[in-house]
Amino acid sequence: MTTSRRDRMRPFELVGVALIVGIFIGLVVLMSTRDLTVSAVWLGVGFIAMLVISATVVLMIKPRKDELADIEELDATPKTKAPGATKKK
Repeated sequence: MTTSRRDRMRPFELVGVALIVGIFIGLVVLMSTRDLTVSAVWLGVGFIAMLVISATVVLMIKPRKDELADIEELDATPKTKAPGATKKK
């Protein structure tokens, strides 16, 4: 089973949105205080806060029926070892 390009890019979209929000907050603080250090701190705070909020929202979303079927299908397949992996005693 292969994942779609949209599913693979979703984490980067969330990080990108968080980065845009952080830059916006940093620019607003920079224009109001004219202090680069304070602006950089608020940029970081805004970025991290947006990451936490978006991750929490994503975790609250229930999977659709087709996603549940995919999860069950993956759970039903036997686990295979990575090539070259050996079991130590």
